[in-house]
Amino acid sequence: MYSCGLVLEGGGNRAIYTSGVLDAFMDQGITFPYVIGVSAGSCNAVSYIGKCRGRQHDISIQYSGDKRFMSLENMIKNGEFLNGEWLFGELSYDLSPLDQEAYDRANTTLCVVVTNALTGKAEYMYPKDFHKRGCPILRASCALPGATKGVVLGKDRYFDGGVTDSIPLAHAYEDGCQKAVVVLTQDRNYQKQPMGHARLIRRIFRKYPLMTRAILNRYKIYNRQLEAVWDAQGRGDAFVIAPDHPLHCPTLERNTDKLEQIYQTGYRNAMEQMDALKAFLAKPSPFTEIK
Repeated sequence: MYSCGLVLEGGGNRAIYTSGVLDAFMDQGITFPYVIGVSAGSCNAVSYIGKCRGRQHDISIQYSGDKRFMSLENMIKNGEFLNGEWLFGELSYDLSPLDQEAYDRANTTLCVVVTNALTGKAEYMYPKDFHKRGCPILRASCALPGATKGVVLGKDRYFDGGVTDSIPLAHAYEDGCQKAVVVLTQDRNYQKQPMGHARLIRRIFRKYPLMTRAILNRYKIYNRQLEAVWDAQGRGDAFVIAPDHPLHCPTLERNTDKLEQIYQTGYRNAMEQMDALKAFLAKPSPFTEIK
């Protein structure tokens, strides 16, 4: 059982907000024995556990506009707009490497959420071998449907964990966290709307009907999870850090000025709540199950 877990939502480049929050945590020496991340949240988790302050900020600012990362050229060449092979290969190991030794010293449990295309359900994986080039589990968690072909792990194909469990607070409790800090990348008043282009989605994922259903129903699950998160904070079982205003940031935002502003917002929001956060961490809380 863990005293307190850390739950990190994804959101593509919008997750640079989380990068700001986590850099504030590092500046204050705040650590967690358990971290669960989704999509870009899992990338933030790895840099945070490895105490690589500024790593995710620098990756977002320096490489969001890089054609090797996302471009029509990638789509023509590899059939994927987002080049996960480059992102989790050359970028993550050569251009901006993780401090593997610091990561290992942290002795933190990391859980990464992925979506099984065949079942249309979330699965939870616990990667450890980040020294291996490619990070297939992280790559799978970040494999945006429609922009990538997904990632094959074992015999199954996997996509972005945000499709099926965008805010995995319930799983953090299931893994034994007595309470949790949750970092969102949407403001408190946000409500996800139904996705358009249903016919196109059904066509793209015609081999995976349960994946199609998961994508089209995502907004319902997401909004229920948001309600559960805020309810948990009201009970004292969770502490939520979220943008204090709408970020108006698309998943694949490339405007570095906007991304920098979002990072600074995350850092500021975390520091503004730091005293309350430390009080929450110091106070014991009974285990609560969320469904």
